Amino acid sequence: MRLASACLLITSVSALLVGCSLAPTKSVLEQQKAVAVYSWEAQGQMVFRCTYDERGFFWAFLYPQGKLLDDKGREQAVLGSDFSVTARDGSLVKGRIIEQGPQESARNLRTAVIAVESTNHGLLSGVRYYARRQPEGGMPLASCSASQRGHLLRVPFRARYVFYR
Repeated sequence: MRLASACLLITSVSALLVGCSLAPTKSVLEQQKAVAVYSWEAQGQMVFRCTYDERGFFWAFLYPQGKLLDDKGREQAVLGSDFSVTARDGSLVKGRIIEQGPQESARNLRTAVIAVESTNHGLLSGVRYYARRQPEGGMPLASCSASQRGHLLRVPFRARYVFYR
């Protein structure tokens, strides 16, 4: 009887651990069976403004300024506010972050997946998502002070942007 109870306990604990899902979950891109169509190198700056609230002074993110280049260095698109991307042919996507990776370094942006609405023409037609991968830089390393209130800070960054349909 003790052996049966012990086996039941082990089986129950195993079921609980499986329910906790120690394995990584599938990303949105995997769940949606998204297919990569473009992979471009982003180069530019993240723009911040020194702001104050009840917690003190901090650099508030405003917008990115950057270009997306293909593997031959040709400009394919530019980054805009509200997570928008405008391709060289005028097609446009706008989106919102739906998934972020961990903050691996204080100086680097996080990886992210952005769900977008796309135009029905051009390079970006049918694009449903884009992902920011391998980010380098883009984050302020020091806080701002009262003497900097209202000032802008531009922080250089690079990343790989992959677009999915």
